[in-house]
Amino acid sequence: MLISELNRSLALVAWHFGPKGLNGQCCGDLSMPEFIALEKVSSARDCSVQAVGDCLGFTKSGATRIVNRLEKKGYVEKRKSSQDGRVCCVVITPKGEAILKQVDRQYLQQLEALQSKMPPAVVPEIGPVIIALAGAIKG
Repeated sequence: MLISELNRSLALVAWHFGPKGLNGQCCGDLSMPEFIALEKVSSARDCSVQAVGDCLGFTKSGATRIVNRLEKKGYVEKRKSSQDGRVCCVVITPKGEAILKQVDRQYLQQLEALQSKMPPAVVPEIGPVIIALAGAIKG
């Protein structure tokens, strides 16, 4: 396999499932950074604003802007940490959980439609490979 073919293929997949999103939108009314931040908040207990920034590769002030937008949309709430009252933590709201579930359903439908166009032998390999690649990116 040529590295340029792999590179172009990854770029196409990232564009299709990434910032362009479904039908020209990303994840409902969320931008891609907001979606990634919301997913981080949903999976972490006592998620600090700094942890949101770390997962996005943003500074703390950049993460604060993302968190503030999510809070304004009603997807998260800021609270003091149960471990350290000096630390501001971000907690997902029921509305935030609902938008994540909605986006998961939309992307699952899209992925299933794409898999139906693929050779059946490769379909079981796709999930583990993409998850391993994402894990390597996260570090």
